[in-house]
Amino acid sequence: MSVRRKTLSTGDIARHCNVTPATVVNWIKAGKLKVYTTPGGQYRMELPDFLKFLGDGGLPVPDELAPSRQRRILVVDGDPAGLQRVVEKLSPMLPDALLEGSADGYEALIKIGAFAPNAVVLDLMVPGLDGAEVVRRLRSSTETRNMFLCAVSGVAADNEVVRRVKRIGVDAFFTRPLDVPELARQLARLLKTPLTA
Repeated sequence: MSVRRKTLSTGDIARHCNVTPATVVNWIKAGKLKVYTTPGGQYRMELPDFLKFLGDGGLPVPDELAPSRQRRILVVDGDPAGLQRVVEKLSPMLPDALLEGSADGYEALIKIGAFAPNAVVLDLMVPGLDGAEVVRRLRSSTETRNMFLCAVSGVAADNEVVRRVKRIGVDAFFTRPLDVPELARQLARLLKTPLTA
């Protein structure tokens, strides 16, 4: 089981580095660790800062703190049956990926916050929200701007929504009927995850 704590105490740091808490306090006093002090006077370190400390020092990252290698993909398609087909076809092609689906734009935005996907496959004509608006919101947020976006459209490339999406910026664009093997290849390339035939 992976434990992903946001902050670490001096005891946590000592355990992960296989040193005593006193050594950790000495590192703090020497300015080697970027910590903050709680209102109760305890030292705390943010996990990303600790991982950077380990990396800079050439120290191994404990398994329970290592970032998950599993990639998360959210497929958003207004047709529930089509959504299920795409997810069922993609799953065996991307065995190291966790896939979830959403049938409307508002649900997709909620799932993006909860599921934190690495990539979103987005039907531009999804009910509940303009696909171009979803892309705009994702690209304008600091939390999601680097997420990979694959847009899918059943309309002509000169459609206004398609033009808006291309201006905003997507990583891949697909037309219907959707070529799922090609989508899988693009996702594997973007996410650097294994692809099976």
